[in-house]
Amino acid sequence: MSRRAASCCASSRRAPGRKAQGRRPWGAAKTLLWIGAGFAMGGIPNGRIVARAVSGEALEDLGDGKPGSSNVARSLGWKPGALTLALDAGKAYVPAAAARLAGAGEGTVAAVGIATMLGHIAMVKGRGAACGLGAAFAMDAKMMTIDLVPVVGGTALHRHAEGVSLTAFALPLTSLALHRDQPSRALGPLALIAVIFGARLRGTPGAGLPDSPKAWWYRFWLDRDTKE
Repeated sequence: MSRRAASCCASSRRAPGRKAQGRRPWGAAKTLLWIGAGFAMGGIPNGRIVARAVSGEALEDLGDGKPGSSNVARSLGWKPGALTLALDAGKAYVPAAAARLAGAGEGTVAAVGIATMLGHIAMVKGRGAACGLGAAFAMDAKMMTIDLVPVVGGTALHRHAEGVSLTAFALPLTSLALHRDQPSRALGPLALIAVIFGARLRGTPGAGLPDSPKAWWYRFWLDRDTKE
């Protein structure tokens, strides 16, 4: 082997090391900071803000009193409802996508998006489904684009809750199909659906636990109590 060829081979072996050294590590403190920022953004009550701006009334006094886009749409029309949906999805997408641009790995991106959902559930007292939409887009835009079909179809058929349920269960399966060489990427969608269905089973604050299998099923799949 010539001296020039040997030099080129040595340079190609060293290049990955130099590239890795040039990238700043994403430590635990930075991860926690981004997760905290996502959780804080989750507390923005977009539905209440939109309802107050459009009607001058509190969202709690309209429809079923829930803080999500579905209640806004039923009470004030599809345009305020769509705006609320976009804002709630955006408040999860923006910090998660920003974390990716800042150099975060797949696990951190998922954690930031899910933290926003948890902030919404804890402070706004919603289910977090719209935030889950934004978080899923940040995790994997191709996966979420494919799995929008049940949501759109369910909404068109006035079966929005069932559409969300189908989409949620499809997310990890679609992730596995798209990333067969990276099965760990399905962990983010799995955590996301656990949060969504956990919030559904908890029900509306003050509603208490379901008292029958039928009531559990209604909360789990239809996101409502049997008496509603």
